Amino acid sequence: MDQLDFHISQVARILGLAQPMGFMLSYEFGDIWIDVYMEKTPEGWAGKTYTISVPKEKFERLIKLVESIGGLPEDVLSDFERAYVSLSQEDWESASPVIMNLL
Repeated sequence: MDQLDFHISQVARILGLAQPMGFMLSYEFGDIWIDVYMEKTPEGWAGKTYTISVPKEKFERLIKLVESIGGLPEDVLSDFERAYVSLSQEDWESASPVIMNLL
């Protein structure tokens, strides 16, 4: 993680920003968006949270994904265009085989 800390610090320096307390990477797989957020702790970068966003047409599939890892349909939030769910590192690892069904 020392290497990760170095590179995140370099990006912050290049952008003229202070040292970040969090860092997010975003991925787009067609109409599925995945954001990975890491939090800076005294031990380094930890506390990963994964947020999956799908178009409203895939709302039911996202609910099935959440239920497959023991979550509740109420864990899925939505707006006019998209549905969202945030997963812990453990839930992400449990859900990763099922995520392909969203594609």
